[in-house]
Amino acid sequence: MRTMGAKSRFDSYLFVLLVSVILLLPLWTKSSYVISVMVFVAIFGVLTLGMGVLLEQAGLFSLAHPSWFALGAYAAGILAVRGIMPPWAAMLAGALGVGVLSYLMGLGLLRLKGYYLACATFALLLIVVIVLGQLGSLTGGHEGLMGVPPLSIGGFVFQRDIHYYYLGWALCLGCLLVLSNIMNGRVGRAIKAFRDSEVAAKSLGVNVLKYKLQIFVLTAVMASLNGSIFCFYLRFTNPEMYSFPLLIELITMLVVGGGMKVHGPLLGCFVTVWLRELIHPYLGDILPVLTAEVDAIFFGAIIVVILIFMPGGLTGWLEEALRYGRKAVGQT
Repeated sequence: MRTMGAKSRFDSYLFVLLVSVILLLPLWTKSSYVISVMVFVAIFGVLTLGMGVLLEQAGLFSLAHPSWFALGAYAAGILAVRGIMPPWAAMLAGALGVGVLSYLMGLGLLRLKGYYLACATFALLLIVVIVLGQLGSLTGGHEGLMGVPPLSIGGFVFQRDIHYYYLGWALCLGCLLVLSNIMNGRVGRAIKAFRDSEVAAKSLGVNVLKYKLQIFVLTAVMASLNGSIFCFYLRFTNPEMYSFPLLIELITMLVVGGGMKVHGPLLGCFVTVWLRELIHPYLGDILPVLTAEVDAIFFGAIIVVILIFMPGGLTGWLEEALRYGRKAVGQT
């Protein structure tokens, strides 16, 4: 019990430290570039947190996350562009629609396991991307949805990077807190139980499909809200943003950070996004046209290297380093 309490306190200290850094960063730097990159870290951070819980914590090999991200972005964008709803209401409507759709899809998809679930959810991603590209009169087709208004809540209009910085990180930290509390509670124990063995979990009275649906729908709704922010931040969206390269990028972030800790994917997201920003100028000298496919090659190489030399990701490596450090100073 003392070990669990110490671990909980340590996680709480980490969360408070993260919140403090996020709040103080804009005071430390006035660079709009740094702030804009950190907006993308927050946006992709929500996606990787959800994927980490699904793939690593729950053992659900779902690749549908970019689909919910895309549907949330397009639902909010279309409703706002056509003046059907104000942007904030369009966000909520998109999240509600994705929640209902993910629940209905999950009833069938989550009866599959392993590679079968991966193939089915990847097929869902392909279908969503193709349909968004073909419905030109509604979505703008492959040219994209243009004329998206800025997000506004009441009389406040989100126009500057710093506005989306705080909004994006509020959602990201909120998702981190919610998922951490879930995985450290009764529901989390049930999820980990069926990850290890569905037969054993069912024998203990765990309603496996119920808990699968709950975590599947929750992470889908989080991705949808995030997609809406993404759309309003860029004020534009097109189907190619949510295709296979995005999936590879998210998996890279998950692998780099390590998914056995809830916060691991967020660390991997931060490292991967900034590493890409640092490497891009050098890639431009070798490959003048930097496309999403070039990024996919770069991320694929990172996945191979991490899996070979650091299979537990950065969080696994840091835990090993701390363990050896305690041994070195004679602690148990």
